Amino acid sequence: MQQEIDRLERDITLLSRAIAFPEAPSLASRVRSRIEADRTRRAPSWQLALTAIAAAAVALAFIAGVASPARDAIADLFDRINIFETAEVPKDLTREISGTQVTLEEAEARLGLPLLLPGDAATTEPDRVLIQDFRSVKAAVLFFRHSDGTPYALFETNAPVGKGLPIAGKGVLSSSQAQPVRGLGDEAYWLTGLRIVQYYDPSGAVIRDSVRATEENTLLWSANGRVFRIEGNLTQEQAIGIARSLK
Repeated sequence: MQQEIDRLERDITLLSRAIAFPEAPSLASRVRSRIEADRTRRAPSWQLALTAIAAAAVALAFIAGVASPARDAIADLFDRINIFETAEVPKDLTREISGTQVTLEEAEARLGLPLLLPGDAATTEPDRVLIQDFRSVKAAVLFFRHSDGTPYALFETNAPVGKGLPIAGKGVLSSSQAQPVRGLGDEAYWLTGLRIVQYYDPSGAVIRDSVRATEENTLLWSANGRVFRIEGNLTQEQAIGIARSLK
């Protein structure tokens, strides 16, 4: 039980760092004191477990409410893929995918991981390769064309996936959609509409240089400890097919 309390306190603290907008009030100490108070009543162990679960649910609901539901509605708190709602996307926010143009071999060397390539593409080699270097976090961006000619970008990052520390985030407008995708990797989402894209550093803080806007259909997923993203004017079925063809 103590480990669960510590984990809840840690995750709520990391959540406050992971949102690129004014932080929600910290509830970690309040939740902890409430749970500790309940423990002193020496209730049965099953009742204590239910109390901890209920307290966590109340804390999450309260965070989403206090942080303004139209701005910071938390869709996924404890996993590295973090989706939240935002009231608007700043008009001056860039939509350009920036980075240094490199060869496929250079991108792989700088990423420090083998790059996975799609089997369902018009060509075996990407049309263009960029490396995005955000110091502790790096991403390779591979530009391909689907077999029907539709261009898309495949993002592969070097940051490991782990509970409590988001690595890739999406700020989704109320008019946008974020739908869970089942059967793909460990966790996956299909996103449409205008939204904010951003990366997080190992401490859970937003990497400001990585923040940009996009309206491209996006498949975002984690698999085997890594996070991937496909952006392009693709259908959900096409994007999932590309993701499953990576090797």
